[in-house]
Amino acid sequence: MGWFMMNKIKVSKVKEIPEKKLVISKNEDIELNVGVKDANYQILVKEDVECNVWITGNHSNLRVEIIENKNSQVQISSFLENSNCQIEIDLNGEEATLDFSYSILSQKESRNKITVFHNASNTKSKVICNGLSYQKASIILDVNGYIPKSSKNCSCNQDSRILELENSTSEIHPNLYIENYEVEASHSAYIGPFKKEELFYLESRGIPEKEATGLLVKSLLLGKLSLNEKQKSELIEKIEGKQLVGEK
Repeated sequence: MGWFMMNKIKVSKVKEIPEKKLVISKNEDIELNVGVKDANYQILVKEDVECNVWITGNHSNLRVEIIENKNSQVQISSFLENSNCQIEIDLNGEEATLDFSYSILSQKESRNKITVFHNASNTKSKVICNGLSYQKASIILDVNGYIPKSSKNCSCNQDSRILELENSTSEIHPNLYIENYEVEASHSAYIGPFKKEELFYLESRGIPEKEATGLLVKSLLLGKLSLNEKQKSELIEKIEGKQLVGEK
């Protein structure tokens, strides 16, 4: 689950957001279902609030700004297809926490920029980005973490991975802009095919290559997301319906 557990959420139903600005003042789950369109959202999370935010869409240009206040805890899960996305999170109060899992599936050029600003001390962020490119698509991940001199005892961690089913010109730009030494900060990045040992492990247990590749694809794109059964089922159906190399 990452930095924190979401077992204190009081509102279990998913709320879809018709308006472009939203203030979250109680514990609840939020869904941004962008669909095929351009969208620009701003979400303000009040103090002492825990919330799950689910973002999904395809062939869209999406911009989301999330502002967290003191002791707020936000978990974001996002699955986008053939989209361009810009997400900015401002951790404006002490003890604000972000756990962000982002997945992108693309068969065309996809540009994605995720930026976290640690504007207060004792804030934590963990950003995990997983992309899968096919049909020689290009995915660009620009992942940024900022900790100014005035913010101390912060934790800012990034883990980015793009797997290519065919050679492409995908890029990862993991950037940490740190001005305070009393922090924890790290990043990792990988671009390339599935590792041979991963496929070998599954094939050695009698799983055919086609099925093994499919399992690895779904694990990559869905394994870090916080999903209910309906969301998981819908995404598995979507992924299995694609003509991915190795799953034909």
